[in-house]
Amino acid sequence: MKKLILLLLLPFLIQSCQEVKKQEITNKTKSKTLQIDTMDIELPVLIINKKEYTTIKDLHFKHSVGGKPIKEETLVMMKYDDDYLEIKFECRNNPRLDQNYYTEDNSTMYNQEVFELFISNGDKSVENYLEIEINPNNALFLGKIMNNYKSDKKHNLEFLDTKTAGVTHSVEKDSENDIWKGYLRLPIKLLQYPESVSKNTFRLNIYRIISNENHDDPNWSNNATNSTYACWSSTMAKTPQFHAPDYFGFLILE
Repeated sequence: MKKLILLLLLPFLIQSCQEVKKQEITNKTKSKTLQIDTMDIELPVLIINKKEYTTIKDLHFKHSVGGKPIKEETLVMMKYDDDYLEIKFECRNNPRLDQNYYTEDNSTMYNQEVFELFISNGDKSVENYLEIEINPNNALFLGKIMNNYKSDKKHNLEFLDTKTAGVTHSVEKDSENDIWKGYLRLPIKLLQYPESVSKNTFRLNIYRIISNENHDDPNWSNNATNSTYACWSSTMAKTPQFHAPDYFGFLILE
C-alpha cells in the first residue's frame, strides 16, 4: 500500500522539485525597481556564488541612449572567492578588433574599443567608484573616479598602478570569428571603494564600446556616429554616457 501511494505521489514530487529548481534559477537573474528622476527604472541584479560561474542570461547589452538592445552579443560570467572577483567575457560580433592600437596601461584606450566595469561598494548610488577597462590588446585601465554628478558636475580621475593593484588579466583574439575574449581577477579588497560598507553588495555597471566603421588612422577616436556605446544597465542618456551611477545595477555575492 505504501509503495502504491509513493508511486501515485511521484509525479507531483518531481514537479515540485522542478518548480523549486526553476525558482532558484529565477532568483539568480532578477531586477530591482528604483525611482530615478521621478521615473520608475528597472535595474538588473546579478547574484553570483563561489561554486561556479554565473552567466548573465541576456547576451544583448542596451544602448546608453534610449535603452534598446544592441544587435551584438556579449557573454559575461562571474564568480568569487574570499579574496577575488573573477570575470570571464566574450565580446562577439566584433569585426574590427584588430583596428585597436592602444597597448599601454592607463592610456586613453577608451577612445577606441574596450570592455569596462564601473563598481562601488554598498547598495547606494555614490559619486566615487572604480573604473576598470581592458581592450583587445590586453591593455588595462584602473582608476578611482570622483564624479560630482549631483552637484557641480566636476569629474576627477586618480590612476591606480596596474602592476601593484593585484589585478590579473588576459585577452585572447579570435579575428576569424570576430570575437575577443577576456579574463579579469579583481581583489575584493580593491573593490571596497569608496569605503567598505557591505561584504556582499555592490553597485555595478558593465559596458562595451564597439566600432561600426573601418578606420585607416590608428589614432581614430570613437564617437556617437562611428561607434555603439552599450551598457548592461542602460544609462538612458541623451548622448552616449557611461558615468551615471544612479543607473548602475546590483552585484550580490551569495
